[in-house]
Amino acid sequence: MNDLDQLFREATDHVHAPDLVGGALASAHRRRVRRTAAGALAAVVLLGGGVAWAVQDPTPRAGVVDTPVPTPSPTATPSTPSTLDADPATQPVWDPFTVVDAPRRSSSLPEQVAPPAAAPSIAEAPLPDIVLAWPEEGADLRVLATNGEWRSVPGTANAIQGTFRDVVSPAISPDGDRVAMAVDAGVLVVEATTGEQSVVPWPQELAGPVDSRPGLRWLPGDQGFVVLHWKRPWLVGLDGTGQPAPFGGPYGSGVMVDPDDGTIRERTRAYGRLRTWNSADDASSVSLGGYGERYVTRFGLVAYTGNPGPNGVELMSGPVVVDPGTGEILAYAPIKDRDSVYSDNAHLTALGFVDPDTVLLMVTPMDFRTTSPEDGVTHLVSWSFRTGDFTRLGSGGPGMRWIAVAPDLLDGVS
Repeated sequence: MNDLDQLFREATDHVHAPDLVGGALASAHRRRVRRTAAGALAAVVLLGGGVAWAVQDPTPRAGVVDTPVPTPSPTATPSTPSTLDADPATQPVWDPFTVVDAPRRSSSLPEQVAPPAAAPSIAEAPLPDIVLAWPEEGADLRVLATNGEWRSVPGTANAIQGTFRDVVSPAISPDGDRVAMAVDAGVLVVEATTGEQSVVPWPQELAGPVDSRPGLRWLPGDQGFVVLHWKRPWLVGLDGTGQPAPFGGPYGSGVMVDPDDGTIRERTRAYGRLRTWNSADDASSVSLGGYGERYVTRFGLVAYTGNPGPNGVELMSGPVVVDPGTGEILAYAPIKDRDSVYSDNAHLTALGFVDPDTVLLMVTPMDFRTTSPEDGVTHLVSWSFRTGDFTRLGSGGPGMRWIAVAPDLLDGVS
């Protein structure tokens, strides 16, 4: 992968509508020429409707210890199928279009997920929990409980003004008792069982005008959030106090939080090392083969979309699970992805771990040659990565690509 490919990957990891660049990226992939990168890498950042080039600081962070480990065995290219078959972690090539025929896994979600045009206010009719949150332009956020009832969050349709995307991006707490979203005033937090709304004000350094409101990662309990600000991540408490995080780069790309114990891991470069932060000034790292995007961590594991080959494998991507302590590839379900549909354009995203053997995936089967994003159907898919089995939990229209889900609340009778 060349420097320009890397720049596109880092930029589109934060673009709310990555399909807009799908055609350009598809063309770029067909013209791709590999070459060795020289000098400092640059990251593409959207600023004021234009594109700015920001050079990353190459200085190592204090406390980071690189643990020498063997580099994982290369994943074979499509031209060497015998090596591909010999790798026990690499599963058969998977076609996401087949997910519609996958068996359905019993869950707390309906088979067809579609929010009502109007739903009662959660302030007037609280819920026992929140398993799914559905944002939509021009509409208040709607949330779904495990009992099958929908509610709306009044005022969220206009909670963001004057950015590239004036739509809230919800984040559900690990146990499903709250939903949070970055809005103009700060971090809006909604309690499921009372419907009460509160706003955690932005620290002064984060309050200024921005092109888009930052993403959020819940920390366990009442610790607050990792705020994925465009300059660097911040740690913001529920009382509004905040400080720059010792980890992460612009937009917090590659930052993940274990919902159980709060362990922070990160891979700030698509081809970089995987770091585990033991404390604010103590981190260790291991080597990972290949590239990756959109990471989650739990149960001492990491899942992402990517390709675990040492230099990537041309025109392939898929869900990957690794051991963050050693860098060992535990599972990889390769997809033929010549147009970067599932990698750069985010039609395949790991949403979290359901249990130590299962990853929750959001999959929107897509082919830019025959299908438009507006026609796509999105599926929540359970990937039993140790066996390679896929099951489907629920499906919905294009708007389902922006939902948030609480993995711990999915099991149950539909």
